[in-house]
Amino acid sequence: MVRAVSSGAGTSPTTELATLAEAAESLGVHYMTAYRYVRTGRMVAEKRGGKWWVASADLAAVLAEGTGPRRQTPDRDGAPRQLMVAPFTDRLIAGDTAGCWNIITDALSAGATPGQVHSQLLGNALVAVGEGWARGALTVADEHRATSTTYRLLGQLGPLFRHRGRRRGTIVIGAFAGDPHGIPSAMMSDLLSDRRFSVIDLGANTPTESFVAVAQGCDDLVGIGACAVLGGILPAAVEQAKAMRAALPDAFIVVGGPALAGGAVGFDGVVDTVSSNANEACDAFDRAAHGSAQTSDGI
Repeated sequence: MVRAVSSGAGTSPTTELATLAEAAESLGVHYMTAYRYVRTGRMVAEKRGGKWWVASADLAAVLAEGTGPRRQTPDRDGAPRQLMVAPFTDRLIAGDTAGCWNIITDALSAGATPGQVHSQLLGNALVAVGEGWARGALTVADEHRATSTTYRLLGQLGPLFRHRGRRRGTIVIGAFAGDPHGIPSAMMSDLLSDRRFSVIDLGANTPTESFVAVAQGCDDLVGIGACAVLGGILPAAVEQAKAMRAALPDAFIVVGGPALAGGAVGFDGVVDTVSSNANEACDAFDRAAHGSAQTSDGI
């Protein structure tokens, strides 16, 4: 937390405090990066006489955590040591796009990949928002504000997932009809783009006719992905998957989403893959693309 104190309060800056510039030098980061640490709550600082001061203990805590160049070393699971999920969630709910983006860029500069920002920062924050709404701690307005902020952030993150070079084929994705949630397919679009697929995201509440028409118009179709967030739509979703299979008997179809985290729920024998998370879905499309490439090469 940033604490503003008068110029005469606290301890002497010559003995126990460092200027923000000195703290940045100790951390091995740019001054503006150190200021961002203060703004996002990672580093505690005091404002005295128009300057930011960092206590030696607070600076030592940031150094011990591993910031700046030191944070490039990941933990055993390959993830950055810490992502600021709680303050990010607060800013998301408040609709503070700039504040959220500061935390994202801070995480990226600390060694997180765009994919990790999606899954471990934005994804966890969205889960927290959903859980808060479910238990009555957040209002519908809070959820809508967080959703609109998320779309703005995804628009800023999108270019980080785009790569030059040849595409591996096209994947058509969207939410099942009756499901108003478009964020999962928007995030999935980025992850698939990162794997060099062309993606057509049809968004929320996509009818069967739209999936079929767009897929039939793709000369390099790899597959179709459909997402369900609401458990109540699953019976209708199964019927929609059957209709898609009937119209596109040779298409590779992947279904997933939070509503399917517990299992196939009637999709067995209808679709090719039921994924429990985004990475599983991406891996399934990778296999489909690899199989198509082998077939076209006559292997």
